Amino acid sequence: MSYLVIARKYRPLNFEDVIGQEHVTTTLINAINNNKVHHAYIFTGPRGVGKTTVSRILSKALNCETGITPKPCGVCKNCKEIDLGNSLDVKEIDGASNRGIDEIRDLRDDIKFAPASCRKKIYIIDEVHMLTNQAFNALLKTLEEPPAHAIFIFATTEINEVPATILSRCQRHDFKRVSSEITSRSLKEICKAENVKIDDESLLLIARSGDGSVRDSQSVLDQVIAYCGNDITIDKFSEALGVPKIDIYFDLLDIVHEKNTGKLLEYIDRINSDGINLVSYIKGILEFFRNMLVLQSTGNHSLLDLTSDSINKLKAYLNRYSDKDILFFLDLLSRSNSKLKSSPFIRIEFEIILLKILHYDPVSKIDDILEKLSAVTGEYPVDINEIMSKFSHQMTVAPATAEIEISQAAPEKKTPEIMPEEEIEAEIDEDVIQETDDPIEPDLDTPSVSVEETHEADLNISTVIEKWENFVKNVSLNIPNIGNMLFYAVPVDLRENTLEIKFDPKHKVQRNLCETKINDLKNEFNTFFSTTNIGMKIDEDDVNPNERILKIKKEKKKTQEEKKKELLEISPELKFLFDDPFNCKFID
Repeated sequence: MSYLVIARKYRPLNFEDVIGQEHVTTTLINAINNNKVHHAYIFTGPRGVGKTTVSRILSKALNCETGITPKPCGVCKNCKEIDLGNSLDVKEIDGASNRGIDEIRDLRDDIKFAPASCRKKIYIIDEVHMLTNQAFNALLKTLEEPPAHAIFIFATTEINEVPATILSRCQRHDFKRVSSEITSRSLKEICKAENVKIDDESLLLIARSGDGSVRDSQSVLDQVIAYCGNDITIDKFSEALGVPKIDIYFDLLDIVHEKNTGKLLEYIDRINSDGINLVSYIKGILEFFRNMLVLQSTGNHSLLDLTSDSINKLKAYLNRYSDKDILFFLDLLSRSNSKLKSSPFIRIEFEIILLKILHYDPVSKIDDILEKLSAVTGEYPVDINEIMSKFSHQMTVAPATAEIEISQAAPEKKTPEIMPEEEIEAEIDEDVIQETDDPIEPDLDTPSVSVEETHEADLNISTVIEKWENFVKNVSLNIPNIGNMLFYAVPVDLRENTLEIKFDPKHKVQRNLCETKINDLKNEFNTFFSTTNIGMKIDEDDVNPNERILKIKKEKKKTQEEKKKELLEISPELKFLFDDPFNCKFID
């Protein structure tokens, strides 16, 4: 007698034997018990999860000689014929090879005749989505109003390709992937029945290899038994399928932690010598890092398809990598997987992938960096706000892009403690922030700066606007970096002892810097206007050119070539940036 594969030998014969699809089997059992069986069903879901099996069980339940029952006997003539697939009244049709309108016409002619020996004439059409549109249209009327003795059961893995007109005439049941835990329990029972000794780790790997398909997992078990005999260990399992053991991934983590390139290359040579498929290795390590991320983020080991020993071992490695590091590894491996499959130099590509992981620098949190910077001691303390304001004229806000932005840092300018009045205007001109498209040229004609004699009761917005230029000049002398920011500000209103000034949205950087020094600005304002209790409010709103006290005029933009030439004159070593594959450009 020929060998019967495990997937056929241990195929479920009743609803209770079907694993992982209780939501479907319970519904069908209740329908049978309550005499509410539909005339058309459509079963959808991944391959190997029981769609055709449940179709056969339902056919037996409706045609068993003992009566309509959710527990068919399995020994009567009708049950045996249905199990063997040679019943005259239960016809299994392959939708891929019988997809035309002629086959459907034959079905319509056949359905008119009463069953030969069963109660119901049942048509099981597998992969029904393969039927042509014309075939579906020819089936519509018969499907909606079949004879009382006929029932349709459709099975498909591509439910989205089935026309809505067909779906609306059927009762739909969605089969789901079977979890590795449930599948491994089922495989363990099979191994016990076959007198096969197998360890838990091998069982789990076999269940996972099916990716939710019970039939695929059973086929893998068949293959492993053929190689290992009746004693299956994880080592023999890895040899049989070329699937790496989980220990090999822990070895990689040790090498990455040591940053040892030599050991990594020897490790890759060992993988290649052991005959491990490199694409399978990448798939396995992707899942390994995913398990690390899940365990680190949730701490819930029940979400992992791993043995308790592997989970405990994995926990010891979590403190070496942050979730950002693991995300980088996952992103790198997922992007490299497709490239690895199509590369003619698969060994070299594989080495490059692991070398990138090896030489990756762990991600440091900004808070950690700032904490380290704050711990730095020295003779000269660092004021971040002052540094930002000094270099604010170099700051640009660019959209997210893959292009490279290059800007030339302007030389640091020193502000003298005492400056002759005739040089004030020129100095301010140099310090004005240069925007990308609208640099400011202040027009300050007032020959000197002096404190204004004003009383709070007499101070109004007109007075502020009239003396704004002198106020800005005064602030530029006392607090140069903030004075430069005020060239973009426009006084708007003065009420309830609060001066409101606004910045255009495109001058957000200058607005933010002024807000960091708003207390200093209030002091300067009260001193300049001889007041004591005037507050200041900074808003962001569109500024009309006519509103500006310090006028803005357009500056001719430099072309890409002019910018490039200017940059290379200063730093010729940057020429490589404009060659392939970099081919960078300036962002305005």
